[in-house]
Amino acid sequence: MTTDSTPRISDLPPLKLALLARKVESKLALALSEPIAIVGMGLRFPGGADSPESFWELLREGRDAIAPIPASRWDVDAYYDPTPGTPGKMYTRHGAFIRGVEDFDPQFFGISPREAARMDPHQRLLLEVTWEALERAGLSATDLKGSSTGVFVGMMNEDFSHLMTDATQIDLHTASGSGLSVAAGRLAYSLGLQGPTMAVDAACSSSLVTVHLACQSLRTRECDLALAGGISLILSPLTSVVNCAMRMLSVKGRCSTFDATADGFVRGEGCGMLVLKRLSDAVADRDPILALLRGSATNHSGQSSGLTVPNGNALAKVMRAALQTGGVEPEQVGYMEAHGTGTAIGDPIEMEALGRVFGPSHSKEEPLVVGSVKTNIGHTEGAAGVAGIIKVVLAMQHEEIPAHLNLETPNPNIRWDALPVLVPKERRRWARGAKRRIAGVTAFGFNGTNAHVLVEEAPLAPEPPAEVASSPRLLVLSARTAPALQELAGRYVEHFSSRRSFPDVCFTANTGRVAAPHRVAVVASSLAEARERLAGFVRGETVPGVWAGSGRQRPRLAFLFGGGERDGAAWGRRLFESEPVFRDAVVRCEEALGRPFASEFFRARGAGARPPGPSLALPGRFAVRCGLVHLWKAWGVAPSVVMGLGEGEFAAACAAGVLSWEDGVKLVATLGEQLERAAPGAELTLERAEHLAEVLSRFPEVFPLGLDGEGNGILSGARAAIEAVQAELLQRGSRAELRDTPHALTPTVWAAAREAVAAAARSKAHERPRVPWLSAHTGRSLESPGAEHWRGPQGTPAQWATALKALAGQGVSGCLDLGPGAGWTALGRRVEPMGERSWFSGLRSPEDDRAGLLESLAGLVALGAEVAWPEFYRDQSHDKVVLPTSCFQRSRYWFEQPAVAPAAKPDVFSSLKEENVEALAGQLDLIEQLTDEQVEALLGGQKGGG
Repeated sequence: MTTDSTPRISDLPPLKLALLARKVESKLALALSEPIAIVGMGLRFPGGADSPESFWELLREGRDAIAPIPASRWDVDAYYDPTPGTPGKMYTRHGAFIRGVEDFDPQFFGISPREAARMDPHQRLLLEVTWEALERAGLSATDLKGSSTGVFVGMMNEDFSHLMTDATQIDLHTASGSGLSVAAGRLAYSLGLQGPTMAVDAACSSSLVTVHLACQSLRTRECDLALAGGISLILSPLTSVVNCAMRMLSVKGRCSTFDATADGFVRGEGCGMLVLKRLSDAVADRDPILALLRGSATNHSGQSSGLTVPNGNALAKVMRAALQTGGVEPEQVGYMEAHGTGTAIGDPIEMEALGRVFGPSHSKEEPLVVGSVKTNIGHTEGAAGVAGIIKVVLAMQHEEIPAHLNLETPNPNIRWDALPVLVPKERRRWARGAKRRIAGVTAFGFNGTNAHVLVEEAPLAPEPPAEVASSPRLLVLSARTAPALQELAGRYVEHFSSRRSFPDVCFTANTGRVAAPHRVAVVASSLAEARERLAGFVRGETVPGVWAGSGRQRPRLAFLFGGGERDGAAWGRRLFESEPVFRDAVVRCEEALGRPFASEFFRARGAGARPPGPSLALPGRFAVRCGLVHLWKAWGVAPSVVMGLGEGEFAAACAAGVLSWEDGVKLVATLGEQLERAAPGAELTLERAEHLAEVLSRFPEVFPLGLDGEGNGILSGARAAIEAVQAELLQRGSRAELRDTPHALTPTVWAAAREAVAAAARSKAHERPRVPWLSAHTGRSLESPGAEHWRGPQGTPAQWATALKALAGQGVSGCLDLGPGAGWTALGRRVEPMGERSWFSGLRSPEDDRAGLLESLAGLVALGAEVAWPEFYRDQSHDKVVLPTSCFQRSRYWFEQPAVAPAAKPDVFSSLKEENVEALAGQLDLIEQLTDEQVEALLGGQKGGG
């Protein structure tokens, strides 16, 4: 039961609620005027414009993408008649088409080939373009699942359904494969989005209306991310026939907007998708802000001179409404992307409306520049508005307004002398300056729906610093197929020729893409180094710093903990200084032990310095292992199996969940205190100690301590015993390095120490392992370990090798050696040199830092591991940058028209033989085809039948 006495809005009666609304109206208006940031764009437009970069090339070069209607769409000759008004015919042979609408990559989106063949290409293209828009925004589709992301799709044609002329073509995928509403629904379904989702048919203003609706949805916080745009494809001749019947299309086959010869528009195809966020969110998320949407509005023409004729008053009204909602004054608008269809009626009406709104604030000296992208790519109908927005964004980014094409003689019905407007016939500089650049984009549909959107330049971003060599970084690229990965890597090689911040590139590529099975991971310190290494991968070379694989499922990893390092190096010191997760885990061990040891353990020691004793070294190395486990788990890498050797066995128990890390460090400290009392002696390092079981069996007073960083066995004991072993090994031709030690471990010393540990362990809770914990002595799983386990023997090098082989029975596909050192790794590679498992080291040397971890992480990623990137980048600040997008591997997916059997060529001889010759005598064209022999046969047959 709540004790809050504050009245709830839901408790207010309607009149008081209305009063409250009036009081907060000004604050609400402020919230509803927040600019909306465009953080991503994807597109397909005619003329090979498959990306914003290629679209800008088309615009900047002033290219006209209009071309003859391709034969793959329909038989043009069957529908063409140059005479306007001919029933069932079209008087144009031109259009602006995008390539490859028959092709698709269903595997990429998890769609079956059969369903893909029944899907309207509108749906398929929307999936591709939206995916690219999200990737260019640095957003992973995986992270959007279940979010309230809104989907707003503008489209007006259903050509695909016109192609199904045979009911036998209908199957269970037909309904979901067609229809306007399903296009938006399919997009939300495929991405797992749960925000407002709708397809909008507002005729030619559809996509501009969707942008307006998306902005409203964001400002009212109905959604936090919005996908808004439109699409139009020309798949059937019927819509063009309808347009010709209405005399909308250009007879000459060009959009001559504002020209005296303008006689209609040319139909164009296209798809454009914007990724939108509230500006405050985009800034907080460090998104790539391409431009801002300041204001928008939509209305209807009402009653005009005709349903399909625009209303100048309504157009002016919708422009003023957009200015008001965006808090923009008319004089701030410097460019207008006009609807500009190129019709004798529409162009003058639109220009007059512009004059009413912007005429008083502009002059011939400072005119309103007006252009239309339709002169480049035709009228893309449902995608026309978003095409205009994208053109404006690109113009702002490149500080240049493209030329308006096909304007030779200005339309005399436009009052050019009275209107302070300029239509640029050449490219025009549009530089960023003290005055913010703002443009308007207009659209009106033949159904009377009008829309207007104001676009403002993006806030000025700081210039990226010149790249300098930095610490190593990890870059991960992935694709669903090996050819797609090769193609993607090639795109990155080309992309890296431009100036970018390599840390930002890695951050965006790693966090802003969906992880796919085929992967390449690169560790490099600069763009140049990454480019060189990726180029080698593309060439099929084996390159240092590059790991590639096709991990179709997460690997089962074994965490291995060594136990033989005896030097005094400060293992993990750099990680303690640089990695918060690692440092927190070490401090946690310190606090559990009740005495500080980290500062002393991590203290750098010079050559010849006395190594720390077991009472410091063992807790220190345990804390390092604890820090490594926590760091790897934070990065998303967890063990499926654990195994430890000597002191490493305690870390293995904690990693398996048998002991808490706090209890583990206490037991290790107990062991260290016991070993600290050991008398001086010697240690012997043996190469391939696993092969010397026979020799070691004859020296029971020698203790097999563990593995060094190179995988060599270390024996400990009294000096005399160690010297005896060394002498025999030399006789056998085996090298063995001897050194003195202040604390020699003998089997007796070790047994006594383990007794003390077991006694201390009786007060510690032991749980059943959460993951299999293998014994380095037997290679078998420890099911219910208790305090008595710690009395157990250390084992021998031969047994350690056998235990490693037992990992295969656990289905392990990779081993991560958490050291310190890489003893397990070196031994494992010797024991199973041709094994399928991959070996990775967590801490290879005392001076190793994040670079070594990154190399192991790169290998694990290539093996199939999934990285928790948010934790990986915790406490780091990076900007998202625009990077190459996924490479679709397309094939043709199209339902085939039912085959029509060709009409059989009539057999003239047979026909005449069956008919009355006298009735057919007048058909000279048939008689003339007969040979003399056939005539004689027919005459004979006639006579015989009489």
